[in-house]
Parts: sequence; C-alpha cells; structure tokens
Amino acid sequence: MAQTSVVGPAPSRVDGRLKVTGAAKYSVEFEIPKCAYGWPVESNIAKGKILSIDTSAAQSTPGVLAVVTHQNAPKPKEPAGKKERELTDGIRNEEHLPLSDDNVHYAGQYVALVVARTIEQARYAAALVKVSYAPEEPLLTMDSAEHKAEKPKKNNDERVQLKKGDVDRALKDSALVKVENTYSTPTETHNPIEMSGTIAVWESEDKLTLYDATQFVKGVQSLIARAHGLEIENVRVICPFVGGAFGCKGAVWPHVFLAVMGAKAAGVPVKVHVPRKSMFTGTGHRTPTAQTISLVAARNGKLQAMQHVTHTLTSPIGDYTESCGARSTAVMYQSPAIRVEEIIYPVNIATPTFMRAPGECPGTYALECAFDELSYALKMDPVALRLANHADNHPTKNLPFSAKHLKECYSLGAEKFGWNKRNPQPRSMREGELLVGWGMATATYPAHKMNAEAKVQLRADGSATVQCATHDLGTGAYTAFTQISSEQLGIPFEKATFELGKSDFPFGPVAGGSNSTGSVGTAIYEVAQLLHKALAHLAVKDSKSPLYNLWPNDIAMVAPGHIGSKLDNQKSDAYIDILRRAGRDSIEVETEQKERWNWPTFLWPSAFFKEKESSEKKKFAFQSWGAHFVEVKIDPLLPRVQVTRVVSVMNCGRVVSAKTARSQILGGFVMGIGMALAEATEYDPKTGMPATRNLADYHVATNADVPLIDVYFVGEPDYAFNPIGARGMGEIGITGAAAAIANAVYHATGKRVRDLPITPDKLI
Repeated sequence: MAQTSVVGPAPSRVDGRLKVTGAAKYSVEFEIPKCAYGWPVESNIAKGKILSIDTSAAQSTPGVLAVVTHQNAPKPKEPAGKKERELTDGIRNEEHLPLSDDNVHYAGQYVALVVARTIEQARYAAALVKVSYAPEEPLLTMDSAEHKAEKPKKNNDERVQLKKGDVDRALKDSALVKVENTYSTPTETHNPIEMSGTIAVWESEDKLTLYDATQFVKGVQSLIARAHGLEIENVRVICPFVGGAFGCKGAVWPHVFLAVMGAKAAGVPVKVHVPRKSMFTGTGHRTPTAQTISLVAARNGKLQAMQHVTHTLTSPIGDYTESCGARSTAVMYQSPAIRVEEIIYPVNIATPTFMRAPGECPGTYALECAFDELSYALKMDPVALRLANHADNHPTKNLPFSAKHLKECYSLGAEKFGWNKRNPQPRSMREGELLVGWGMATATYPAHKMNAEAKVQLRADGSATVQCATHDLGTGAYTAFTQISSEQLGIPFEKATFELGKSDFPFGPVAGGSNSTGSVGTAIYEVAQLLHKALAHLAVKDSKSPLYNLWPNDIAMVAPGHIGSKLDNQKSDAYIDILRRAGRDSIEVETEQKERWNWPTFLWPSAFFKEKESSEKKKFAFQSWGAHFVEVKIDPLLPRVQVTRVVSVMNCGRVVSAKTARSQILGGFVMGIGMALAEATEYDPKTGMPATRNLADYHVATNADVPLIDVYFVGEPDYAFNPIGARGMGEIGITGAAAAIANAVYHATGKRVRDLPITPDKLI
C-alpha cells in the first residue's frame, strides 16, 4: 500500500485562537455606526396573491424607520435575462426577486421587511403587519404534482437520463439474482451554527458594502452589482469567517436583496439576521427523494444490470435537480447495463438547494443499501461483493479513474475494524442484552476544480502574504492554504499568512463542491511560480548574485527561501538577499485573470466546475473514494439505535492538513449519523409551512450520539488532477455514511428500514 503524502507537519488552526477567544468576527457581528435592523414578514399561505398589506400599525411603532413591501420597495432589476443567465457569475436558486410582485409561491416567502432602530422593535412591528391574501390550492407533495412531473435531460451540462446496455433483458432473466426496492429520504435542512445574515451599507448612491455570511463573496458582488446597476468594483463584500454552511450560503438568497433594499429605503445601514425558523424556508434545504433501485447479478456476484429511478421535488420559482442516480449508480460499480432516470415535481414549498454532497449523499444511501440487500440475497460478504464489481474505469464515461485506491480503503478499513470477526447472520451478535450490528458502505465524491486567482507579497524579512477571495466555512481552509503557501513559496509556515473573505482580493470560486483545496491550491502554486520567476529576473540582472546572467527560465526554487539554477546545483540565491541587494522592501505578483467558465445562477452541479478541456481531463475521470465500517448497538426493548464504533478510510489524493482533513471526514460522518437516525423537516400538510422550525424539533446528532471515529487516509498524490496533488474532502465523509448505519441496523435487528430516518417506531 502506498503511503499517504502529507504537506508538512500538522499545525493547529491558524485562526483557532481568534475563534476560541471570540475575536473572530462573523458577518453580522461587525459594528456599523447607525446600523438599523430588518425583520422579515413571512407569508402564511403556500400559493396565491397578496390582496392588501396594512402597515399602519407597524409604521406608528416607536423606532420603526421603514416598512418595505412590493408596493413601495426600491426595485432592483433582474440580474440577468433567461438567455443571458449562463454568461453571468453568481448563484441564485430562487428565481424570484423578493417584493417584486404580489405573487406568493410558498409558505414562508418574504412579503415585507420592517426596518427599525433595534431588533426588538423590528420584530415587534413585523408582527403588526397585516397581509390579506387570495389563496389558491397549492401543490405540496409528489402525488399532488404528478401531472407536472418532468424528466430533465440535463442538470446543467451533465446528462441525468443515462442508458448503457440492455437493462430490460437482464431484469427479465430468471436465472439471475435480482433485488428491487424503493429507498426514501426526507427533507433535510442545513442548520449551521451561524445563521445567514447580511449588513448592507450604502456608502454613497453608487457605492455599497455588504457584510454577508456567504460561501461566495465574488458571486454576491456580481449579482448585487448587476441588480442595482452598479460598477462591480463599487460593491464590496466582506466575509472573513463562516460559522458553517453545508451549501445553504452558496446562493444569494432573498434576505441579501432585502438588506440592500431596506438600507436604501431607510437611508441607514441595515442588518438582516435570518432567524432560525426562517432558515427552514429562506435559505434552501435538501429535497426529499424516493429512489427505486434494481440490481441484477449472477450467482458469483458479478452485476449484470443496475437501474436507478429517482423522484425529487423542486420549486415553481427555481429549477433545482438533485441528481442521485447520475452521481452514484452511474459512477461507482462496473456493470454491462446501467439505466438512470431522474424525475422532478414542482411544488409550492420553498426552493431546495445543494446540501453537503448534493445527489451523491442520498444517491449513495440508496445504492449502498441495495448492495447490502444483494449481498444477503447472494449469501456473499458485502466487502467481497463490492470488490467483485470494482470499476477501474468510469462505468458510463469509460475513462480510467486517476489514483483511485478504493481497494486499499476496503482492505485497511476491514482490518482496522475487525470485519473478519463478523457473523453475517442478522440478530446473531450480542453484547449482553444489546443487539450488535456491523455494516459498511462505499463513499465517493467527484474531484472538482475551478479557476481561481491569487496575489502574493514577499517581504524583505522573508515573510509573505497570499490573498484570494475564497472562504473558510470552519473547515480549516485558513490553515490548509497557509500550509500550501508555505510549501509552494518556500518559506516557513510561521512566516506565511493567507488572507481570504474579501471581494477586493483576486477571484476565488464558491466554497462548495469540495473544490476549494484543488482550485485555490492550484492558484497558490501558480502565483508561487510567478514569484520565483520575478525573483529570478531581479537576480540575473544583479552582478553580485550567483545567478547573474543566467537564463530566467533555467531558475526555480531549489530549497526553502532560495532560487537556483536547475542546471547547476552550486548556484543559488536567497530571497532576502535578492531583495536586499535590489533595495526592495517587498515584491508583489498576481496571477493573470483567467477566462472563467460562467455558470448558471440558479443551480449547483457540474457546469459549476467546467473548465477548459485539458489533456488530463480527457484521459482520466477524477473521483475520490472511501469506505465506512460501522457498529451499532440496540436495546431490543427500546430500539433506539446507538452508533458505537466507526472506521472511515479515505482516498482523496494528497492530504494537505492532517488535523483538519481528519476533522472533515469526521464531521461528514457525524452529519451522516443525523441523516440516518434523526433529521427530517416535517411540513404541515394544509399550509405547506415547516412544522419543525427550530433545533428542539429538528434533531441533529449531538455529542451523546457520536462515538470515537477512526479516520485513515490511503493512496498517493493525484498530480494528474492538479499540481499540488490534492482533491477536496469536505463532502465525501457524508456519502455512504447513512447506508453503513442502515446496513448495521439490519444486521443487528433483521429488520430493513428503507425510509430515513431510522427512528425507534420503525424498529418496533
């Protein structure tokens, strides 16, 4: 087994002290003089029209500065027309500007904004706003929206209706072993610790500053500038820290537009901090899914066909598709026949959005549970079944995977877990009175890379600052990018500073799709090469330099803090000496602005990550892989599932930051525990309003639910993917996690639960 390469030692987070002391400022914590507060008014119907809005009581309340409705709102313009949308930056899942008309599309839609001097005054006055509606019959379920069901051909530029080989023939072959079942997942809501929020400050009529909790400062800058007819450089977006997101802060949601409109109407800066209950309607969610999986195999376990049909919801004012089958069954195992179908139903519920591993997370849950069921039908070990169908090439693209190493994940995971001690018979393992179950599943997520840019300033004391308008969602990006900067620039870790979270900095892509390390890491590599070249140009003109009169292209970094001849290892020069002799306090370089792929403003998937076709991309399919092994214990009298042991082994290319990499996988699996056992957003079937709108009713995994999770990494750097050899790992940890738990529950109890979450009532 190849040893995992790690970038340097494992330092603690560079932003750790700021966070534990409270010195780290999150977006709504900035203190802005004369800042007022905005509180939104939500619709209480799911579909219809606003007949009238009585704001008189609210306007007469002390402290109220403005009540903004569709009748008096400073109207922004639609940021892009339908045909132009693909040529613009920024993401909008909800294709409806707030307060733009009198139509109501879902319960909880913002229909007014009250601006007051204090948040208490704004909240109280918002309760006094009286809205009269002409309600219409809403569509709230797949059954009710069946007549509007659609089968999209593509999810952006990614095909989602896929066919390979003759699936029907295999399904009809009675000599083969077949399993076919439907697996369902509920609506899930992100619920990061930091709720969304925006402070809008009009510095003048044509200059705007936003402090916004976002995963994409450049996207917010672009959309808001276009909506208000401003020069893009006149809109500044600041977001140095993000207190979690999981996808809900990737798009520009209505509250951002409301803050800007409220500040314009009231003539003062306005802060709109989305309350927890509005996070369930105002910033997206993971759509529920119903997935029917059909697997057909020979008696030796070799797959003969796979079929994956997914039913999901979308919104009447969005076009979001959760591509479950295309991102699991179409990718993971070798089979001569594969069919994937995606069907979406528009309903009058708030717009869904990307949530950690969108498509892959629910898709791997269904597929990996189906594989477990097939293993029992074949009387075959679940690991052996997966090894028998291991895919060296992408099953539907027929390209070899780069640096895959999934077999090592299975091998090491089984060894560390003690899988060979498993009795395969359900209900056969006990610890005292407790039922014990062991389950496993494969994890996977594609390796995404987007264009990014960076700037570096190297100072005469040997320290350097690197800048990029990227983000740290709490995942350790500050630390990882500092480590990459240290390595690529060739300076000590403690002398490297990485700055992010400002739209003033060079372009950084959205912090989503596990692309940040690969994308921004590549930009750091590129700017380091430019710095070394700039130092070389100084040195070759300096008669006192050992590199005098050499050809600059023959010079590169040869040791930390030194550039030298690639042809003569006796000739090198120190950065600080080059700057000192040149009389320079510092030197600054920046990568050139690249021709970016501009993606649609309302969806997440693959067009997000499309780049110019490189020779490597034509040769390989880039994907990360892993395996989860899980133990659960269940009291048969009170069948509450307790996850008691986890081993996760991952192959994600080069590990940049050992501590934060482990935390990423651990955190993803913890989220998978919540998905498997607790999380579900329930809706009132009459109003379409979420009935679970707080963290008392919406249950997530807490410390008591989380055991010791052992995380290991295998494999090698993936230099075919990018020059630093690293693929992202923010999302792979949750893929397969719920399936591994569900499979362990079946092994413990003999009862197969196919609709998440697995609550005690389903095991009685």
